Amino acid sequence: MSTKIHKFIIDDTYKNFPISSQNRSIKAFVKSKPNIFRSEFQFPMMVLKESALKNNIEVMTKYCKSVGAELAPHVKTTMSPQIAQMQIDAGAWALTIANFWQAEIFRKFGFKRLIIANEVLDTVAIAKIAKLNKKNKAEVIFYVDSLAGLAIIKDATPSDGKINLFIEIGTDNGRGGVRDLALVKSLAQAIKADSRLNLRGVTGFEGAVPTAARSAEGESAVHDFCKKIVAAGEVAYEFKSDDLFIVSAGGSAYFEIVAEELGKFSKPRMLLLRSGGYVTHDHIYYEQAYPAKNTGHPLLPAIEVWSQVLSTPESGFGVLNLGKRDIGCDLHNPMPIAKYQGKVVKFTGKIEKLNDQHGFMRSSDQFEIADLIGLGISHPCTTFDKWQLIPLVNDNYDVVDCIHTFF
Repeated sequence: MSTKIHKFIIDDTYKNFPISSQNRSIKAFVKSKPNIFRSEFQFPMMVLKESALKNNIEVMTKYCKSVGAELAPHVKTTMSPQIAQMQIDAGAWALTIANFWQAEIFRKFGFKRLIIANEVLDTVAIAKIAKLNKKNKAEVIFYVDSLAGLAIIKDATPSDGKINLFIEIGTDNGRGGVRDLALVKSLAQAIKADSRLNLRGVTGFEGAVPTAARSAEGESAVHDFCKKIVAAGEVAYEFKSDDLFIVSAGGSAYFEIVAEELGKFSKPRMLLLRSGGYVTHDHIYYEQAYPAKNTGHPLLPAIEVWSQVLSTPESGFGVLNLGKRDIGCDLHNPMPIAKYQGKVVKFTGKIEKLNDQHGFMRSSDQFEIADLIGLGISHPCTTFDKWQLIPLVNDNYDVVDCIHTFF
């Protein structure tokens, strides 16, 4: 799979790669041992720190083993087959994606066990999934949370097809998912009654709990929601398929609560976490919320986006050549963490505002026109989708690979 990507030819559609890299394969470019700061990269430029990425994959793998859980990382975060392969190589049981289009991207790169963490109501997609499952070309599982949705699934499934389903459990004022557990039994019975359908388990996303936060109230709400998933599983279990029953939730920010509560399910089962953001972590949102930072084996931020100071029209104020086209700001603005002037040094400041192509920075630290400022991010999903080809760098910012995304 990496071999396939390494054959891709770099051109000017790959944002801010060196002009000299164009018309060369990714493999040839990496073999030339470029460095982010010394090889004519243009800026802004996102990089991934290899040491942090490997650390995070190892930390989550060890954690899952310690609590008897399997992992199906939510790869919508990165949309990178290369990173997904690292996760599978470390022991991940499956990949999680958000829709059938994403499932097809990863299936065509050789990944066969795929969980669509969503309801699927597109009849063409349902029919294709049914055929893939029946012919053993893939093992695709997706969600159902209503009898109306189940009727659409049944109508779209060919007589010789096979559909694997999770019943999704939801929370009031959250998003999708069954609110009333009485509906769980009706759904489970209806699934069992159709030989084309298999009930694989119950699931939910604790991140949708409205009061979720690292507070006593928020953590209590997440505990209660996970208990609801377990209660739903107890109701649905008698209608399961012949496969091992699965109880599952997300878990990038609250994986210790998910493991504790779902681990209490009383019948034979697989406990499955679907954490996604852990793989790169971040400097703000996950760093504030995730539970392992005081264990001695913390997750580490793997994403940096480097930008150049274009203007310093006021003291302590700089205009960066980076904006919403280059970096996510769905939860928080990015934060300055480093500066490069011959070497990388610590730098602090604040991004007050982002336009589409500009960032407005305040800092009491010294900086000058044309300085390169490294930014940390919050919530990685909406930074990855800004970049099609991302340098993977060692701690000296030498490029050791290029990570391709497929958004």
